[in-house]
Amino acid sequence: MARLLRNVVQRNRIFHFRRGIPLDLRSRFGRREITCSLRTSELHLAGIRARELYLAAESLFEESRRNPMLSDDQLAAIVQDFYGHVLDRENKLRLRHGRVPEEVRIQRAEYFRDVAQRARTDLGANEFGTVAFVTEAMLRKHNLAGQLDKTGRDQLSQALIRGGIDLAEAVRARYEGDFNFEPRDKLLARKVEALFAQPRASEQQTSAAPTEAVANETGPLFTKAAADFVAKQKLMRTWENQTALQNEKSYELLEAICGNRPLRSYTRKDAATFKDVLQRLPSDYGKASQYVGKAPAEILALDAETGSKGPRLATKTVKRHLSALSSLWDEMHSHDEAAKGIFSGFKFSKQKRARDQRAMWSRDDLERLFKTPIWTGCQSAGRRTLPGSMIIRDERFWIPLIAVFSGARQEEICQLQIEDIQQQAGIWVFDINAKGAKQLKNKSAVRIVPIHQELIRIGFLKYVESQRKAGQDRVFPNLGPGGADDRFGHGFTKWFTRYRRAVGLYEKGRDFHSFRHSATTFLHQGRAEDSTIDRITGHTTLGETGRYNKESFVTQLKEAIDRINIEVDLSALYDEQGEVEPLPQTL
Repeated sequence: MARLLRNVVQRNRIFHFRRGIPLDLRSRFGRREITCSLRTSELHLAGIRARELYLAAESLFEESRRNPMLSDDQLAAIVQDFYGHVLDRENKLRLRHGRVPEEVRIQRAEYFRDVAQRARTDLGANEFGTVAFVTEAMLRKHNLAGQLDKTGRDQLSQALIRGGIDLAEAVRARYEGDFNFEPRDKLLARKVEALFAQPRASEQQTSAAPTEAVANETGPLFTKAAADFVAKQKLMRTWENQTALQNEKSYELLEAICGNRPLRSYTRKDAATFKDVLQRLPSDYGKASQYVGKAPAEILALDAETGSKGPRLATKTVKRHLSALSSLWDEMHSHDEAAKGIFSGFKFSKQKRARDQRAMWSRDDLERLFKTPIWTGCQSAGRRTLPGSMIIRDERFWIPLIAVFSGARQEEICQLQIEDIQQQAGIWVFDINAKGAKQLKNKSAVRIVPIHQELIRIGFLKYVESQRKAGQDRVFPNLGPGGADDRFGHGFTKWFTRYRRAVGLYEKGRDFHSFRHSATTFLHQGRAEDSTIDRITGHTTLGETGRYNKESFVTQLKEAIDRINIEVDLSALYDEQGEVEPLPQTL
């Protein structure tokens, strides 16, 4: 089974529609998701049908809180209308696509013969799940959707399968050249004929006004508003792709927990419920096999049943989800479409200090790291974790060293250009800038960071010169953009995690970003001023110092950066030890 389009899956060459039902409606539908065959193996056609069904589902969910009742004639009318619509679309597609090759014509005729037979089998066995979504969608189309008991839904599903047999036989006949196929279900046909004796135009005329009034009263549905908001933020480049993906996940969670309703109907109570459920969700709810495909309520029920006491979602993650929703609600409130601030202002229990939330690389940790094969000798470019005699001075060698001796962020290092390594006032520096397609965290990230004397001793300037002579534009040309935002550090992050595991240095909470915490700590221990540390690390200095100290001399920054002392003997790597090794072509 392959995931191809949104809400579309493929099973045995045939595409199917799949859509989760909002949590607050599942008891009414008697199921947790909607599934039905799209009756095609053509991806383009499956996409068209899936979009129609998705929109029908959205309207259905909105309408399902009402409680209409159905007569037998209405049930019959719904069935005939739906399959008449399908036949009409099928013929339009046939005319649009032109001549059908003989082999394809025979295959399709056989396929619909099989569909009819399977429908007969389902009908005989009361297997109504195959048409469950069609049942609800057609109720919505006729403005009759709502809460039905199981018997009522089964009654309509039974009629739909009866009509489905006729439909499959009609399409099969058309591929065999017979466009005069008559339905065999005469009772169904007579009921439909009687019910639709009045002109359809008059029906549309009487129903249009109430539908429009309801739309004006309720306002936009949450999912539609969220999708439009994400598209706008991406178009305006307010969000990077990774941020957009994270926020879309937040919106999916709200729909799963509180349902998909008009924005105005959500209250502070909904927001509190959302926060409460998030705080009780296991931290691995999106990855652990036992939770796959389950809604938040089902996950919590499973945990209660099994007595699971594993870690819950981090407060930072819960806050991020609430922030994503606050942004959407603020935007929609400005258009008078949503209540103000219902996802803002929640209080959380006291958290660890920021400096304690992520482990740093201590001097002992750095001692162990820089005594692993990357820096002491490995077997080859493909066997970096095994001890050997080869030291390959590429991105894997340099980037951790630069991080701990500069406090620079990973992406700032990975995207460095040759021209960013320059001299100012006779001092070699990293010019961290936002030129071209570079990605920086914020405006404060633009800065000059002097190159630590230990990096110069180890031969970093010599390495950069070798790249310049080789005609490279970037300091680390082996790194390619990757991930949702095309970051040059994407592949390096994955490799560094694998490497730490392989050499026995992996510790949860201590990752590449921890080098930045180490550098800041070592700067403090070297008695560098806070404002100078902020200049080096790209932070905004708080208070009067931040307001009035507009420039720091490069010499002052150089003096501060050289106070970083990791107390690890790296003299074996100093420049005079040998030439730069040839660089491997891929990370």
